[in-house]
Amino acid sequence: MMTKRVFGLVLALVLISCGGSQKAAEKAVTTAAKTKIIKAHNLAVIDFNTIQSRLGVKYQDANRSHSLTVDLRMEKGKQIWMSVRVLGITMAKVYITPDRVQFYEKLQKRSFDGDFQLVSDFLGEELNFEQLENLLLGQVIEPLNSMDYRVDNNRYEFRQSGVIEKLFALRPSDFKVAQQSISKKSENTTLDVQYLQYQTVSGKVLPEDITINANSNGNLVQVELQMNNVEFDQDLSFPFEMPDNYKRMTF
Repeated sequence: MMTKRVFGLVLALVLISCGGSQKAAEKAVTTAAKTKIIKAHNLAVIDFNTIQSRLGVKYQDANRSHSLTVDLRMEKGKQIWMSVRVLGITMAKVYITPDRVQFYEKLQKRSFDGDFQLVSDFLGEELNFEQLENLLLGQVIEPLNSMDYRVDNNRYEFRQSGVIEKLFALRPSDFKVAQQSISKKSENTTLDVQYLQYQTVSGKVLPEDITINANSNGNLVQVELQMNNVEFDQDLSFPFEMPDNYKRMTF
């Protein structure tokens, strides 16, 4: 029985979006209508078939920290593939589809094959594949229409109070997400994602630096992500084959 930290390290390779390098400059308009801001955000979604990039990933929990370089490939709505290389040698692979999560690591010859619930458990929030894509690409993971709206700290903020507290903040420059946070005090879980910097690649505005803090019952995991060498709509392959002789991990 392995701890979720093992998967957390591997999943850290997945939690990424893509970008170039520009910071918000415009001021938020205090009189901007809620419906117009929501529409602008929906229009800010990027159009692509595939993404490939080289990721810089920093992972830290209560017991350890790691820095890794990871090759990432994504096909919109279908699959996310990652490969961890050390000195040119593949040490681990991750493959995520809308209903399945698979990964293996060669050092201790361990593997996992299960459903998407493992991703939700790690993040401390129920997410499906589409929501995970939105989180990684600087789009909100929930509809904003029913939430309270205000302009604060030069951001367009949408909030929900109650048993589950939610915050979704948009940048005034491009209406992409600056922060999205969901917390459940009764369950001591928090998912907080902050988009520190964006970049423009091939005319598409994407996150460049992201910090993710996932707290589940007091177990805090922090993941810092940086996207480099982004390319869109290349003809990509997603090679993945689970080893037969590896020890299967359970959570």
